[in-house]
Amino acid sequence: MRLLRVSVALLVALLLGLAMNGPPAHAQEMASYYETTDLLGAPPASFREGLLGYANPALPPLAGNHLVAAWSTEGRAAASVRDWGLFSNIGGLGSSIVRRNRGSLSVTGYHVSLAGGSGDFAAGVGYQGYAGDATALGRYNRLTVGTIARPSPYLSVGLTGNVSLETDDREVVGEIGVRPLGSSRLTLFADAAWGEGQALADVPWSAGAAVEVIPGLNLRGRVFESEAVSVGLRLGLGRLSLDSGSRVDPNGDYARQVNRVRLGEYEPSAIAQGLRAGKEHVELSLQGPLPYRGSPVSNPFAQKPDRFYEVLRTVRQAGESARVSAVALNLSGLQVRPEQAWELRTALRNAQSAGTKIVAVLENGDMTTYHVASVADVVALDPQGNLSLPGYALSRTFFKGTLDKLGIGYQSWRFFKYKSARESFSRTSFSRADSLQRQRFVNDRYELFQNNVTAARPPGPDSLNRLVDEKTILTAQEAKQTGLVDTLARWHERSGLLRTVTGEETSSLDASGLDQIATATRKWGAPSEIAVVYGIGTTSVKSGMGSRELSKKIRKLADDEDVAAVVFRVDSPGGSPVAAAQVGEAIKTCAKNKPVIVSQGQLAASGGYWVSAHADTILAGPNTITGSIGVIGGWFYDKGFSDQTGLSSDVVQRGERADLFKGGIQLPLVGVTVANRKLTDDELARVEDVFRQGYDEFVETVAEGRDTTEAHIRDVAKGRIYSGGDGKEAGLVDKIGGLPRAIKLARMAAGLSPEAAKVREVNPTKDFTFSALLPGPLGTFMNTLWSTSDSTPAIQTDPTETYLRLMLKHQPGPLVLLPPDAYPHAN
Repeated sequence: MRLLRVSVALLVALLLGLAMNGPPAHAQEMASYYETTDLLGAPPASFREGLLGYANPALPPLAGNHLVAAWSTEGRAAASVRDWGLFSNIGGLGSSIVRRNRGSLSVTGYHVSLAGGSGDFAAGVGYQGYAGDATALGRYNRLTVGTIARPSPYLSVGLTGNVSLETDDREVVGEIGVRPLGSSRLTLFADAAWGEGQALADVPWSAGAAVEVIPGLNLRGRVFESEAVSVGLRLGLGRLSLDSGSRVDPNGDYARQVNRVRLGEYEPSAIAQGLRAGKEHVELSLQGPLPYRGSPVSNPFAQKPDRFYEVLRTVRQAGESARVSAVALNLSGLQVRPEQAWELRTALRNAQSAGTKIVAVLENGDMTTYHVASVADVVALDPQGNLSLPGYALSRTFFKGTLDKLGIGYQSWRFFKYKSARESFSRTSFSRADSLQRQRFVNDRYELFQNNVTAARPPGPDSLNRLVDEKTILTAQEAKQTGLVDTLARWHERSGLLRTVTGEETSSLDASGLDQIATATRKWGAPSEIAVVYGIGTTSVKSGMGSRELSKKIRKLADDEDVAAVVFRVDSPGGSPVAAAQVGEAIKTCAKNKPVIVSQGQLAASGGYWVSAHADTILAGPNTITGSIGVIGGWFYDKGFSDQTGLSSDVVQRGERADLFKGGIQLPLVGVTVANRKLTDDELARVEDVFRQGYDEFVETVAEGRDTTEAHIRDVAKGRIYSGGDGKEAGLVDKIGGLPRAIKLARMAAGLSPEAAKVREVNPTKDFTFSALLPGPLGTFMNTLWSTSDSTPAIQTDPTETYLRLMLKHQPGPLVLLPPDAYPHAN
């Protein structure tokens, strides 16, 4: 990226050099830079929005989207209008119209420019055309090209070339800005315009300084080579700013006053913050899932769901903003896993600790949604709603009897005590080891819920236990009587609920507006990036996590100089060891170059732990299921199934065991195959050897990544699942925390202040699937057709279906996978 910027800069410099290498010197007919930019308060590369590409076409990407109106007066006549202009920028496309009057002569100029770039470099090209008494006033159609480089918070350099399209005139404008304090508190600037044929001593220039008294209030002064002087005052009010400057000619006469009004993106303003302090609230209507990644295609008939990171960011920004006094949450229909609920609750608690009030509204509540709501200062339940608080359970359906009746045999390969993924096909009830590990996790979940709720709401632990065990379902009135909710109300009554916690009427501030306010900055240069990468779904090469493409993205981050640290959010039950190893190796490579922090979501088990192992730091939440270090496999075969169904198959082969992989009965519509026979003792011995080698490699990988001994990993492995807290005690997790804490740790590991770091989500959008356009069976069918023969369908909405397909596809090979009945799903 930086090489590209340097290349563009060199190209622009070359163009400017060619522009100046014209015919022999002559008196310049084209109006000079200072004549055409007299509505400008300071050089565009150094100060604010700089007429949005009119003076330097590279400015728009650095300035943001704005509309500026500017006009100058006739001397001291404040109500007069001598010249005026309208300037705009939208996404790097700048445009303007400028009217100038000189006695009986007048000219109207039009400008359009296009620019691209980022915080530390931009380049642009523009065209200026004129109508009216253009030539009499020296206005000739011209081409402009420019660059602005801001390599650090201390320096800004601009270069602009103006080339007349009607005469042989050329002009180069150089600008420099210096901020000795590295902030907008003090800016020193200078510029010079070199016309073709001018001696260096004759080049006009200007220099000056701008002082930011408080954010949004600026004073500036500027002196010109001609000994003219200008002074100005700028008042910023967020999305609106007012600017006025006066110019005194060399002879001491008051020449004119230039006024500017800007409307556009939010700019830092202590005045606006003070005027709006505590006057606003944020509303979050979380009526559905909170996906990590958005759909690649927007559904015009459905509301776009809020993404998980966006919600956490909004809550954090609300807690940090002096403008926001409260957050109102509509949790009716919220569908999240317990770990996401804990992270959301933690974010709300942090905002609450900063002084922001929380209001939560429920239509009905269950264990997960009430866990979130319980943190609120006011919890409101629909008068006809109820709270369902049955506790927690993990159940399992066993298929052994069904397989027996269908005539499908199953050989289970389980060589590690706790690796129970295939028990549902070989048993009729939990093994003792599986029962114990599941019960441990359920106990941890319940105790977390109990501790959090009783710390925030009136019922003590014993009272809460009785409500769970004896009442289980509470009506709205009962929930209010017990203190679990504070009032009975609906979402449309939220204004009254907010007044009870703020004491006054507040206006609503949407999440995008809050984000603009929170991230607004006047700093120069591009901040270093904290890259957030999502590894979501099964560890599969093409589907699920998509290890092939994901590992490419991670390796690219390793060499990206703009990225200071990486946060890898993992939410995966595992799957293919090949896919897990691909991603794990990419994380290992990346961690050699920069800090890598893993944030484990609801699941980072088996293959999901494999991809985490080489991070510098692993964070898990208390509800995370982590560990499950082990491999598992099994074999489905025809044990009378063909006799019962009338299906049969035949095979020709060369290779003693070729029939194991290509022979068998392919089930219509389902697209999976049941093998013709079971494995022989020799084949089973070979399978065990392969599995144990795979397990050894898994253990070695984790031991290396965690910088511990293989003996220790073998002791805590054996396929056992852990909650986040137990995983920390076992040495598989470093810290307890969610995605926000992982981002904070990544920033600190990179040695960056909050102002010097920017979060960038690397893969916030899912890959394209037909289900995004065609929900339901038709979309699933089209996905199947779209997918290649060696991949599973591009999207699976049912974890059990995904699980079965992975097992059948990979048999008799090993899998590093947790079954879907071993972990909680979104309610």
